[in-house]
Amino acid sequence: MLHIKRIEIKDWLGIKELVVSPGKINKVDGDSGAGKTSLIEALEKALTNNSRRTEVISHGRKEAELFVELTDGLQITRKVRSEKADYFRVKHDSKAVNSTEGFIRKLINGEIFRPIEFMQKDAKEQTEIILNMLQIDWTIESIKAWFGEMPEADYQLHILQILKQIESAYFEERSSINREVNLLRANIEGIKRDLPPNYDGEEWRGVDLQQLYRRLSEAQESNKKLEEAKSLIDGLTLRIDDIKRRSANKTEEKNLDYRRQRDALTDGIKRLEDRVEQDQKIIDDGDRRITESSLQLDNELEQAIERLKLQYQQKKINVREDVQREVELNKGYVSEHRQLIAEKTLSLNNIAEHERKDMEKIADHEANLIAAEKAKSGDAEQVIADVEWIEPEPLQAAAHKAAEMKEYLREWERMNDIIREKLSPKEARAADLTAKIEKARELPKELLKTAALPVDGLTVDDKGRIRIDGTLLDGLSEGESFEFAFKLAKAQAGELKVICLDGWQNLGSKQQAILEAAQHDDYQYFLLSTVEGKDLNIETVEG
Repeated sequence: MLHIKRIEIKDWLGIKELVVSPGKINKVDGDSGAGKTSLIEALEKALTNNSRRTEVISHGRKEAELFVELTDGLQITRKVRSEKADYFRVKHDSKAVNSTEGFIRKLINGEIFRPIEFMQKDAKEQTEIILNMLQIDWTIESIKAWFGEMPEADYQLHILQILKQIESAYFEERSSINREVNLLRANIEGIKRDLPPNYDGEEWRGVDLQQLYRRLSEAQESNKKLEEAKSLIDGLTLRIDDIKRRSANKTEEKNLDYRRQRDALTDGIKRLEDRVEQDQKIIDDGDRRITESSLQLDNELEQAIERLKLQYQQKKINVREDVQREVELNKGYVSEHRQLIAEKTLSLNNIAEHERKDMEKIADHEANLIAAEKAKSGDAEQVIADVEWIEPEPLQAAAHKAAEMKEYLREWERMNDIIREKLSPKEARAADLTAKIEKARELPKELLKTAALPVDGLTVDDKGRIRIDGTLLDGLSEGESFEFAFKLAKAQAGELKVICLDGWQNLGSKQQAILEAAQHDDYQYFLLSTVEGKDLNIETVEG
């Protein structure tokens, strides 16, 4: 077994010069500031090159010298200098050695584990220390293979903590996307409510409205010829009366047609104005909702403990972003609806001019027919024989139905654009994030199967939490915590089996059990006790 055979310290912190030949168990006593901790920190510096303090050279000196010899003959010399580079050397009288920091650190598994110091750390710090003891092989390429990308995370942490960060980031992104998806779905449902039941824009997109009205016009003209022929047969006076009647009917028909167009446009404008009013209310109400939500969250924040402050700040940001996002969406809808209102208003304004011109045409046509009646009477019998009466009502109903349905086509296309360009990509991303979240949750279970645990009874759950015989670290009693820390110290020790107990005087009844165990194990102990009024004293107890 490999122990420390000799320690030489010069001009290090409060130690001017000290030579120690430690045994297996070494009691280091002294008042505060006598040099107990300086001795242990000197060992740490010599073996790890880590310093817990910024200034370690004694006041007025330019360098501190540390020398450590091990029982196998290995010698380590380290000089810490203030005006030039530090000096470091590792040698062995009988064999070649690798004079590197990594070579020395391997002897102690990276650092000298101090169990009492470990007990004084919180559960988060203890968990990080233990996780770093779990050797789980992974690389950046592993992350890319698992997730198809490099998620944002602190890759200096243990892989289990990294995976937890990745899961949280993906979960937060999915929550944000789901909020946007819900807003889009609500918008789509709002558009659907304004469309006729089971409306299919594809069905009405290909309908040729001009052709329908042309067929109606042709049927009306055909029927008109037939009626004219019969009127000619019945007599000129009756024909003239009939022309006037048909002109009146035509006028009434046109009036009815334009009345329907006006009603359709007016209803369309009314629906759009209602939507604008609803959307404007949402826009106008945005600041109030943000303020009310902020006040509500502020009240909740005052009742929560300090650790929830950041969480509620994030909630406020999320609420603000959601409301602002909804406001921005509705601003776009208001703009589109206002544009449609302008277009329909222009069409409504043009109807009067079209109606006037049609009425003039009807009047002119009536005059021309009356003037030409006598000339047409000779063809009446042939017209009656050749022309078949066509019912105009079905053609007129079909044309009016198509015109009404085409009015909804633009809103239907806008709804499908939202689904295709906005909703579907976000739903696909949310599904992808769900798969990645599940992967991040499953990986710890798979990886932990490959990790060797340093202490019996120690387990790590899929959230990276440490349990000892089923109990979380912060749930251990003081005795259980000490027993675990002591086991962990032995498990962590490398080839150089050194354990430092700072605060030995506070262990009470545990001292005797530790001393008895130390007589029979392979470890070398440095037991530090604070004794008021006493200078630094090192007493060696051989096993």
